[in-house]
Amino acid sequence: MRGRMTERCGWNRVERYAVAGGDARDPGSIRPFSVRAGFSLMEVNMAIFVMAVGILSMVALYPLGLRESVQGQQDLTQSMFADYLLNQAVAVASMTNFPWSQWKSVPSIASLDQSGITASQTDNRPAFMRERMRQADDWPSDRFRIICCRGAGGSDRIMGIMVRSTEIEGEDVRNYTNNPVYYAEAYFQGDVTK
Repeated sequence: MRGRMTERCGWNRVERYAVAGGDARDPGSIRPFSVRAGFSLMEVNMAIFVMAVGILSMVALYPLGLRESVQGQQDLTQSMFADYLLNQAVAVASMTNFPWSQWKSVPSIASLDQSGITASQTDNRPAFMRERMRQADDWPSDRFRIICCRGAGGSDRIMGIMVRSTEIEGEDVRNYTNNPVYYAEAYFQGDVTK
């Protein structure tokens, strides 16, 4: 029976035996013909391609995540510093022991550029605020701007206080006009007749 194939099962493998001119039941006339299980070259290439696409996409996302992390840290630092300055400014402006004439020395909103803090504006805190506010030791004065302005008309007793800062050392805040402006308001608590 030439050309006839038969299969025998072992514990861990399946082997094919080719019948070589004898009876399939005769062990002497059967020689083993092994079939190896595995992946084709096409399957290996496709697996490598899929892995390469995945790894390249992760590598492409890493710098974006790093940049967002750094930006988040910078935003947090700026907001904490602005909160530090604004809390002091509102506390000082809410005091009752300075005269109305000093409050009136703060420029009106109508006299300022309507866009808030611009690159050309300098720190215009009034004297009573400058004297009583503490500046953080690690933030030089060129890294932040505080702009104060009074409301127009009947709201002269309301002062708007704006802060813009940069956390980059050695840089001037005027170079970073896209940094957020933080804002707070204070109400004059003193006597307007003095």
